[in-house]
Amino acid sequence: MDGAPEEHDESARALAAECAKQWPTMLARKAPAASSPAAKAPAGDGEMAPAAEVNEADTHTIKVDVLRTRGNHPAFGPTMRERLRSLLTEFCHKELVRYMQGLHEVAAVFAYIEESASGFDGSEKSEDATLACFTAFVRTFMPCFYDGESFVILHITLLFFRQLLLYHLPHLHNQLEEMGVAPVVYATPWFITLFAHKTPLHVVMRLWHEYIRRGDPTFVPFLAVATMELEKQAFLDAEEDDFRNAVDRTKITSLEKLQAVWKAAENLYTRTPKSFTFRMSKVLTQVRQQLQEKTNTNWTQSVLARADQERRLALLAREAVAQHARVSSEVAAVPAPNLPPLRVLLLDVRPKAAFDAEHLPQALHFYPPCLQRLALVSSGSQRAERLAAALKQAMAEVGDLVLRKDSKPQLASPSNAEHAALGAEVFQALQGAASEAWGEAWLSESQASHLAILGGEADWDAAQLCKANGAVAALFELLTEQLCMPRVSVVLGGAQALHREAEKRGLKVMTSESSSPYGNDKLRTFLSGGAKAFASFRDRAKANFASDA
Repeated sequence: MDGAPEEHDESARALAAECAKQWPTMLARKAPAASSPAAKAPAGDGEMAPAAEVNEADTHTIKVDVLRTRGNHPAFGPTMRERLRSLLTEFCHKELVRYMQGLHEVAAVFAYIEESASGFDGSEKSEDATLACFTAFVRTFMPCFYDGESFVILHITLLFFRQLLLYHLPHLHNQLEEMGVAPVVYATPWFITLFAHKTPLHVVMRLWHEYIRRGDPTFVPFLAVATMELEKQAFLDAEEDDFRNAVDRTKITSLEKLQAVWKAAENLYTRTPKSFTFRMSKVLTQVRQQLQEKTNTNWTQSVLARADQERRLALLAREAVAQHARVSSEVAAVPAPNLPPLRVLLLDVRPKAAFDAEHLPQALHFYPPCLQRLALVSSGSQRAERLAAALKQAMAEVGDLVLRKDSKPQLASPSNAEHAALGAEVFQALQGAASEAWGEAWLSESQASHLAILGGEADWDAAQLCKANGAVAALFELLTEQLCMPRVSVVLGGAQALHREAEKRGLKVMTSESSSPYGNDKLRTFLSGGAKAFASFRDRAKANFASDA
């Protein structure tokens, strides 16, 4: 392990003893069933199939990884390394999985606790108890080790992380993309090892202790975004040729830093629609089930193809309706009383006829001609396809814990001046309409508004994927990737899903013959000085990014 030497002191041993005493019970309550399909397959006559031997290639890789594990830590002498090699081999043998680099970083923590606390059974060394705890931990919080060579779970986790980063820190997300630093480059070690990579052992043990106590595998993207958030100033100060190194240096080095990261992650969690964690948990559960039952490579490819298209944080219709019900006098009780309140602003970008036919009372209609033109221009840029192709290429190169330093995805070039001018028109029109409907301060950080873009049939396909040539995709990209506006999402399934859910909850869906809130005269007023307003907002976003650092 790279980095400064670690102290093998009594405080670390005391923490190891605490983990050894509590983790077996905590993990036993949370661990799922075996994730390996072979581990569940009977050999015949009702008996379980015998575990397979670890092949020669994996045995060699384990040996090499063990030798470089925690190289600066005094506890990792020859005896400890032999125990680590044995633990890794037993795990792969028992779970019927191929060895994946990164697993040695995880196993090292359990080997250290076993040695420091005289085993996980509380009385004497018990290699069986250590293996059981290690296996339960990996099954619950690190399912990527059951991926094999497909990296499906890792790929999906990285995409959800990217959604969350773009949602809360769009300026940082865009800066990383402009520099060609994809999440697969810097976040892969975090998700594969749950931050064990390059983190002091006493910090890892405390982090995992809290993580096991929390018991939510979807919390890791929040920790990752919080870690990035606390390092914003380092990114701002980095020169262009040192930017990648600044990202590589991002890590949790002390208990004080861990406390700050955990607090920031909890704050992000409370300010994020619950749709995010619900969808991530549901997708990962479905993928794990499929990995147990299927070995069809076509299925794997279809999952990755769909995941590549889900590049926007999606708000479930039922959560949008629940948040709407909080401020509605139509119902006596909120459909989900345990849902943290968010100021969700519903922006309806369907054609006027569709909006007039049915809409929720507090939805703001926004479909000016400039947005229609922007959708046409954006659909021809194929930017999303190029980004997806770049991510696929990068994922194909994950042969080690971290990508090679020369693997730099080729991202799309910046939008041309005509596209930017059209975007300025759209933003100025939105600013005017939204300020009239929601108040002049609707964009301010103090309001902490969550903008949910609502489309229609033209924006969603039968598989509930957002179409690249629709107004929803065009407006989302403009607001997040050009203007760096935080807390922008799309309503999954569009108006049809939203109104169906509203009717279930007893909320009235309105019809309207009134004109659009931005008539021709008002629209011309909004568009005057549009380019100036566009530039001003982006400058303000950059200033807020710098001042928050």
